[in-house]
Amino acid sequence: MTTPSAITNSVPKPHDSAQCLPTEAMGNTALVAEGGGQRGIFTAGVLDSWLHAGFNPFDLLIGTSAGAQNLSSYMTCQKGFGHHSITSLSGHPKFFKLHRAFLGKHAVDLDWYFDQVEKSENKLNFGCGEERLQERQLLFSTTKESDRSAQFFEPTRENWLTVLKASSALPMLYKKGVAIDGEYYVDGGLSAPIPIEEAHKRGAKRIVVIRTIPKEVTGHSPWAHKLKFWVCSNNRCPKVLDLITHHEDAYQKSLRFIENPPKGIEVIQIYLEQPLASGLVGSRDDSLNDDYDLGIKAGLDFLSSATSKRINAGI
Repeated sequence: MTTPSAITNSVPKPHDSAQCLPTEAMGNTALVAEGGGQRGIFTAGVLDSWLHAGFNPFDLLIGTSAGAQNLSSYMTCQKGFGHHSITSLSGHPKFFKLHRAFLGKHAVDLDWYFDQVEKSENKLNFGCGEERLQERQLLFSTTKESDRSAQFFEPTRENWLTVLKASSALPMLYKKGVAIDGEYYVDGGLSAPIPIEEAHKRGAKRIVVIRTIPKEVTGHSPWAHKLKFWVCSNNRCPKVLDLITHHEDAYQKSLRFIENPPKGIEVIQIYLEQPLASGLVGSRDDSLNDDYDLGIKAGLDFLSSATSKRINAGI
């Protein structure tokens, strides 16, 4: 029987891709990955346990922010990539410095982050991703800055990192956002924090949702209250409060869908009963590693459940 420690101890270097084995996608079956900054280490653990087991029956995958990053390495068969990206890159001193925001710079330096991801030792295996996406669809949620509408991009080899950056560009902490075709886009968590409604719109009948906050938490913004605490001292509360309201409205809408899905739609959640020890940024290494192990355990528990067996069987 596979154990969490066996998977943790077998995590390869991020550039060491597993064999790019095909897996059969089941029709109308979706995977949705919530964001949450470094809390995404939990999702990384879940998906690494599934990569270890060769489990990927989803024909539609939609991720927001850190969730989009984790789904990327899930589709490129790179076990350990998410763990490395969160612990070594988003945990690096160059990634986040709050004082830069008061100097007109990015508090969260996504430019530096994605420069590192483009280096050979950290690179995503786009060839494997494209091969595995021939019979699947992968989408990253973003928010159009001009009207704050949720927009979804399908990554290709040419735009993958650009749309991934847009999905992760926290408002105000990464200034204007990311330019794509003349428009600016920011973090998808602002307008589509749990993009389950989009999965439904695209025909999914069974939707698995990986959460990074406990199921019982309702109306709590995973990142907005931290943002409010950081910037209100700079007399920017009106805009921050507007962002919080917009985010919370979108979050509540997704929670209502999860709690009362339309007839014929099955929603399966993977989550913890207690909050993760990791936060948005600045988490301790031991907290990140503990939450990664919790993710592995949650992934293995799901694989041993009757639900995963029904999904694999197409029932």
